[in-house]
Amino acid sequence: MNAKIEIKEMANLELAYVTSIGEHEVTTAFDTLVKWATPLGLFKHPDTKMVTIYHDSFKTTTPEKVRISACITLTEPVKVSGNIGKTSIEKGKFIVGSFVIGVSEFEKSWNSLFLWMAENGYKKADRNPFEIYHNDYRIHPEKKCIVDYFIPIL
Repeated sequence: MNAKIEIKEMANLELAYVTSIGEHEVTTAFDTLVKWATPLGLFKHPDTKMVTIYHDSFKTTTPEKVRISACITLTEPVKVSGNIGKTSIEKGKFIVGSFVIGVSEFEKSWNSLFLWMAENGYKKADRNPFEIYHNDYRIHPEKKCIVDYFIPIL
């Protein structure tokens, strides 16, 4: 895969989220999150990003049971309720792979990044990997996702 890969120290990242069970429920989780965040004006801040946190691995969990959180970055304190929660990604060291890919290329991209990690002697920390999206692929001229993958490392 054609990716820019680097090691970065990241600061804490504050998030609002909706967790889904099963890969087919992720779209519903993101829809719920967007419907909640839009009236609050959370998308008006230029640093606001959508994030996906993977609580389970597709290598060890069946797709219909995998837990995934649809998230939005928070730039200011906000009240949550109902099925919207708040969480944070702890500061730390991450392998960051920057990709411009089609929707069907996510698994292949993750596999290549984990392979790069192993080949370069890094060990995954006991924290969840995640993605940060930099665009809406639906309005990209080639329907591509501009996305950064983050693997926490020791």
